[in-house]
Amino acid sequence: MDGPDGAGKSTQVKRLRSWAESQGLSFRVVGKWQVFEEAEVPEARFLRGTTLDELRVCIAEMPNPARMLFLGWLNTFAAERARAADEDLVVLDGYWVKHAATELLAGCPKELVDAIVGAIAPVDNVVFFDVTPEEALRRKKGDITPYECGRDPECRPERFLAHQAATRDVMLEWAGQHGWDVVRANTAEAAAQQLRKLLAPKLGVEVNPRPAAVDAPAGP
Repeated sequence: MDGPDGAGKSTQVKRLRSWAESQGLSFRVVGKWQVFEEAEVPEARFLRGTTLDELRVCIAEMPNPARMLFLGWLNTFAAERARAADEDLVVLDGYWVKHAATELLAGCPKELVDAIVGAIAPVDNVVFFDVTPEEALRRKKGDITPYECGRDPECRPERFLAHQAATRDVMLEWAGQHGWDVVRANTAEAAAQQLRKLLAPKLGVEVNPRPAAVDAPAGP
């Protein structure tokens, strides 16, 4: 699952877990920010003492190509863990798409971006959650980071809108080229329903599970 900042991926992961478990499927979510969970990713314990908020600010301050290499490490590490998982439904929360588009626009050499993307473990399906920059900004309610604003340290809303519009254009072009499934994420419920319709046939389950049958009361 990938898409612009504010597309609602985290919300959809929670909804998807509930749906999968209602169908009797085992479920696991893997994401790049799990590097902060030492029990989950002990190999990343060198980050101990750093917070996610601090790291997000530091990422925006990194120069290229170092930034692309670091982001590539995060995404490659997550994709490898997802590939090794054996649950019925494994969701990789965030792929290379957003970061590759952002770093290309920031001037990172295309050859480096392509090499990193080519080394990341493949997935069975890519679902791209699309949302307009204006709707994303509304959802984030001012909680935006420099990286989401094209590395603007002041996190100005106008820079968020301009940066998100540019990266969205690149990502939608890639979605068309690669044949990814695109979910319009304007409302959480509509997006969840679209996602269930995409996944149900692949998993051999129902889009909307029927309620459990209630035993009829015994006769007199």
